[in-house]
Amino acid sequence: MSWVQQLYQTYENKITETDSAVPMTPVAHMNCRAQIEITLNEDGEFQSAILVNKEDELTLIPVTEQSAGRSSGAAPHALCDTLSYIAGDYASFCEKNKLKTTAENRFEMYFSNLKQWADSEYSQPKVRAVCLYISKKCLIHDLIQAGIFQPDEKNCLDDIKINGQPSDKAMVRFRVINQYSGTDKTWEDVSLIQNYTDYYLASLEGKKDICYLSGTDAVISENHPKGILPSDYGAKLVSGNDSQGLTFRGRFHSSEQACALSYEASQKIHSALTWLVKNLGAYTGSKDRRMFVCWNSAGKETPDIFTWESIYQEEEETYDDIFYQDRLKRFFRGYSDKFTADDTVTVIGLDAATTGRLSIIYYNEFSAQTFFDRMTLWGATCCWSFLQFKTGEKPSSKIQTPDFRRIVNCAYGSEKNKFIEADDKVLKLQTQRLLKCMLENLPVPYDMVHSLMLRASTPLAYSSFNREIVLSTACAMIHKYYTKNTLPEKGEDETMKLDYENTDRSYLFGRLLAVYEKIERITYGKGEGRTPNAIRLQAAFVNHPFQTWKELDIIISPYIQKLNLGSQSFYKNIIEEIVFQFETDQPQLLNQSLSEMYLLGYYLQRAELNKKQEEKGE
Repeated sequence: MSWVQQLYQTYENKITETDSAVPMTPVAHMNCRAQIEITLNEDGEFQSAILVNKEDELTLIPVTEQSAGRSSGAAPHALCDTLSYIAGDYASFCEKNKLKTTAENRFEMYFSNLKQWADSEYSQPKVRAVCLYISKKCLIHDLIQAGIFQPDEKNCLDDIKINGQPSDKAMVRFRVINQYSGTDKTWEDVSLIQNYTDYYLASLEGKKDICYLSGTDAVISENHPKGILPSDYGAKLVSGNDSQGLTFRGRFHSSEQACALSYEASQKIHSALTWLVKNLGAYTGSKDRRMFVCWNSAGKETPDIFTWESIYQEEEETYDDIFYQDRLKRFFRGYSDKFTADDTVTVIGLDAATTGRLSIIYYNEFSAQTFFDRMTLWGATCCWSFLQFKTGEKPSSKIQTPDFRRIVNCAYGSEKNKFIEADDKVLKLQTQRLLKCMLENLPVPYDMVHSLMLRASTPLAYSSFNREIVLSTACAMIHKYYTKNTLPEKGEDETMKLDYENTDRSYLFGRLLAVYEKIERITYGKGEGRTPNAIRLQAAFVNHPFQTWKELDIIISPYIQKLNLGSQSFYKNIIEEIVFQFETDQPQLLNQSLSEMYLLGYYLQRAELNKKQEEKGE
């Protein structure tokens, strides 16, 4: 299916019928924020008025195709609208003649449309009551009497604000008290909502053509809805209103040749996408953001594709990588068991290049089994041991899968105010690359892996806490890059523990670096936190390992002399075992710069030495 078909199917499946949250908007309706609430009786007589609390402002209102996308010009909504449209006496409170003329024209258009609905076969008592009240042209006077606001000394509303909105833009919604209706709220009356939808579709006029989605002959939408992304409210996904510019670039004579969607189809797919963004969307970036949505068209729950935190929160006990792989499988099985073989999972990415244009920057559909298999595979192969710091407790380590944000920040960011942060534009682009690798089972980008290695090789650029985060994140991505794209066989993943038989030059040099660091650290007094020479020289060690090793060997000699004879023998034996594994037939290669594998050797040798020290202490 295409993204249009998936969204249309999502709407038709009515996946929010049992949801107590805000549902998808019906055809010819939209959500807005109301500032004033007026209560009438069924005879159209004013009863009361209140200012709406901010928590209760969201209101579903009936709209027309033109009013839903209005930005300038007059295009009234069908029932609820701003004061400049619905108040017949608003012009009397305007000082400037231009504003008076505008208010009068808006009211005439609004009342004419409302009366047509009230007089049609699709009308109902609430609509007729509102129409009767509006015809009296006394709304502003009633609001003043109710104490909602007071005009200025010139009896003018031009500079008055209502709940933070200019008076002419203050939205009004209606309650109509009726002893026979289930609710007096017009915005929650199901029968009123359906009546307007039927009325508007029956009275819709415009150019007819073949709808590209339904294949039927229907009135084509020329003004598609906006407001899909709250952060870029004016950006439209489908638009072809620029007949004078370069919109079609010579390929088509009209926008309908490129894409023709009926009004009803356009309303449904935009309503579905707006609802998905609000309820399931995940942003990447802080200010300049990009939106991704992962969903199933039947409404079955899918996991968050950007975070793995829920996996770690299930159980708190220490676990190794075997247990972590089992946990991953168990976690995703909790989702996949609810899916059938025919179910699909869809992922879409949205970004607004300009204030008026919204783009689909990523789209893919997967069978449910393929989607969960690839999520599990990524989690099991792109993971490493991360230090956990808790106040009043000794640091502990747990196997985790770093989220995309952490990977990108560590690879391309810099430390600011104790946090590592990358630029939003970089974060958006690189996150999408990682998402594509995970979902489509592609190798991770080498440039990102290499950048992580370089960042982890300059530990002095970070605080001790962030230094460990960068190191573990780099190891996770290196582990992923050099691991086959298959789940580890039953038993412990060998790449997650020290490999004594690995003769890779970079891996061996990484082990040596860890040993030299450990020798110096164990000679420190209690509370001494200075950085060992092995860490200070790490950047040079990566570029010229053999030369820097000889310097370290000289520097570390006094520290070895501080150890007791047993410890001296222990660490000298480890160094000799590592050196013995170097291939000596090509000594000219020893001083070449190291590959990313050195970090794995360094980390795992360091962890092994720390483990032995803890066991000895116990």
